[in-house]
Amino acid sequence: MHTRYCSNCEEEFRPDILRCSDCGGDLEDRYEEDDGEGSRAEKTETAAPDLPEPPVEYRPIFACRDSHSLKEAAGCLAAASIPFRATGSGSGFQLHVRAQDEPAALGALRGREGTAGPDDESPPFVGAEGGVCPACGASVPAGVLECPGCALVVGAEAARCDACGSPLGPADVQCPVCRVREG
Repeated sequence: MHTRYCSNCEEEFRPDILRCSDCGGDLEDRYEEDDGEGSRAEKTETAAPDLPEPPVEYRPIFACRDSHSLKEAAGCLAAASIPFRATGSGSGFQLHVRAQDEPAALGALRGREGTAGPDDESPPFVGAEGGVCPACGASVPAGVLECPGCALVVGAEAARCDACGSPLGPADVQCPVCRVREG
């Protein structure tokens, strides 16, 4: 029987899969009669004893709601030879990279909606101009107080009364200063 294994994390894959979905590593072919451990065991007998590797810290670098965007972003990271992990839940998908690969990953994903971290060409906050939510990556229109995707307060200026210019609270139906009915 023919299967493929990740050379980095030893995960097993079908023969038609090309890259590891956990770490982005290359896959190697193994057959049923090949235990895959014999050649590795021979190498370690002559080598120094294995020390436990420190745990690798992965950080979220990209978030989106659809698998197509995830696939495109994963392709950018794979083309740049940056190992990554993909996760998904009911609220969307995320790509994670090792902490030391974060700057390179930001460069590979530059300008792609959903990329974590500040972009050199955009302001560091969404504010009144609109832009990309720093928490979930959703597009935030100008002038709103909360992200439509995750309800994060993005710092847009509160609405003002048309008659006197006083700030209005989110639940105000009339101006607290001049009592003009809003809406």
